[in-house]
Amino acid sequence: MAKKKLDPNFSNEKILEVIRDYSNDTIYFKDAHSRFVWNNRSHAAQFGVSDPREMVGKTDADYFPKDFAARSKREEMEIMETRIPLISNIEKLEKPDGSIVWYSASKYPIIDENDKVIGTWGISRNITALKIVEEELSRTNEKLKRLSQVDDLTGLFNRRYFYEMIEKTASQYDRRNYKKKNDPDDTFSLISLDIDFFKKINDEFGHNKGDDVLRLVAGILTSQCRKSDMVFRIGGDEFMMLLPDTPLKGAKKQAERVRLALSEAPIVLDERSTPVRLTASMGISCYKDSSNVADLIHTADDRLYTSKNLGRDRAT
Repeated sequence: MAKKKLDPNFSNEKILEVIRDYSNDTIYFKDAHSRFVWNNRSHAAQFGVSDPREMVGKTDADYFPKDFAARSKREEMEIMETRIPLISNIEKLEKPDGSIVWYSASKYPIIDENDKVIGTWGISRNITALKIVEEELSRTNEKLKRLSQVDDLTGLFNRRYFYEMIEKTASQYDRRNYKKKNDPDDTFSLISLDIDFFKKINDEFGHNKGDDVLRLVAGILTSQCRKSDMVFRIGGDEFMMLLPDTPLKGAKKQAERVRLALSEAPIVLDERSTPVRLTASMGISCYKDSSNVADLIHTADDRLYTSKNLGRDRAT
């Protein structure tokens, strides 16, 4: 069967010419010493070079920052040694003006007719616009996630996130204490809290003033926390404080600090009235003394109502 002749319009020279002059992707060939032997115009334009032939004999070190060029050369040496290409590698380039450019780059070994590796060739695509979109999407998703966890009024974590975190915390302690169940201090505690006579505040001064009280209480609870503690608004005037690495004794001390801080921060609800002294009723429970998370929460709530029945402004 006769071999078909190649269309002269598609000679090897013509194909290389098209790739050199019209490809938006950067394409280059390097010798065994990582020196350029052929570049297309897109690659040259990346460095402000109008004629790609001016790059022949030069290396990445002539155009890129030192660390970027060194990393690129190490990659090429490894490719030539192993003959394994580097596919779709994401590269970050910080330019002298402070701007950042992202590339998706692939590099391959060049093997001659004698099966000898004589260099590398590569192709890269500027994906900066894509990375900007990805980063913006990531920020948006993070913001949405944060919003789904936070109570709009107080800025505290919300009810939904409370149940997520208490289950997660309990699981961590279960795993950690599997082999040391007799350590009474390796546990966490919960404080359930609500504001005494909050309905009366709403009825007398209005819901806007009630909201001010909720925000004030939220700030006081947060100010009395360690970095590891978490405060949640469960709903209405009900709050929860999750205290990691805290046995019942430590939680009682924390509750007393909160009680004193509330009593020392009166709030003016009406220009004609005297400042209102806030108090709260609290219930404390410890995971070590509970059969499960539901029991932990139920115990804290029961003890909160015990505090109310005993006269309020106390922790049980």
